[in-house]
Amino acid sequence: MHNRQFHNPPQVCVVAGDDAAPEVVRPTVEILRELAPEIRFTEAPCGREAQARYGTPFPDVTREAIDAADCTLFGASGGPSRPILWYLRWNKETYINVRSVRWIPGYRSPMQHPERIDYVIARDNLEGMYPPREGDVAELAALPSSGSWWMAPPVEKAGAYSIKVSTDEQMQRVANHACQLALQRQAAGYPGRVTLGAKYSIQPRTDGRFRAIVKEAVSQHPSLTYQEFLVDDMARRLVASPEQLDVVVLGNEHGDILADVSSGTIGGLGLSPSACYGEDYAYFEPVHGSAPDLAGQGIINPTAMLLSGALMLDYLGYNKQASALTSAIEQTYREGSLLPVDQGGQAGTSEFVQAIRARLSEHGS
Repeated sequence: MHNRQFHNPPQVCVVAGDDAAPEVVRPTVEILRELAPEIRFTEAPCGREAQARYGTPFPDVTREAIDAADCTLFGASGGPSRPILWYLRWNKETYINVRSVRWIPGYRSPMQHPERIDYVIARDNLEGMYPPREGDVAELAALPSSGSWWMAPPVEKAGAYSIKVSTDEQMQRVANHACQLALQRQAAGYPGRVTLGAKYSIQPRTDGRFRAIVKEAVSQHPSLTYQEFLVDDMARRLVASPEQLDVVVLGNEHGDILADVSSGTIGGLGLSPSACYGEDYAYFEPVHGSAPDLAGQGIINPTAMLLSGALMLDYLGYNKQASALTSAIEQTYREGSLLPVDQGGQAGTSEFVQAIRARLSEHGS
């Protein structure tokens, strides 16, 4: 689902991120090097380290490293590295955020039947209410009135407004990508069901248009099925009936929120990988933040980062290695004797990564 011809060998820019993020990024890169020795990894300075050295958290050398690479492996931003993340997102036009949501035995889920959870979220990564387009509410006086009292701008009151943007091009790209994901999953035995969650009842011009575009895109693939729910009902279904879901399509802000709900159902943000794809670029990052409260303690869960690394391997065409890494993680959790602290175990970050490496060595990966 991308058009880019990769370098030979592939080039990966590594942005370690802020706070505790480097503690999971660097050991992940070590494992990725072992799995695919030919890939060339370049770590670029970022955040506070870059600020101290270059006078900016996003120096030109980092931008050049990103541009020269086939993709970027990103840690997490606690603030200082955020301009880099914005560059990866909007300047590289990585238009869709894909988050797999799957429980495996060993994950500390709060759900009674977590084995029912196995779906993918396809989220708009560029539009909606992100990036913020905001202003003073008094500026709304310049807008034409719709004639409806509930649409009239409350300009006599102090406050602020935010604008939601939905272009046909972007909605179509998201819809098409979701369909391709559903077809891929269907070939692997999943139902091939695309589910839209949106507030089309209240926002007919934006979410209603998104609804129509997604529905039409699905109709172009006879083997796929379509269903839709208002986004508040969608939130309930993520918890009450996740077995009904296969590929879930969400707008930017709705997807941002509900993807974290999904992570909560399987056992937490430390388990959730993420990939953001564009027409000719991609970046991969864990869903969790930079965890400043865990920095330096050596206990941050590396699972989400490792799984994001597996997604990156898959993107670059190293499908066998990606599968081996994913399997090693799953087997370690299933065996259950060595689990990260946030999953009820006692293993620190390094100890858990070593367990994954040992399991990969056992299987000759």
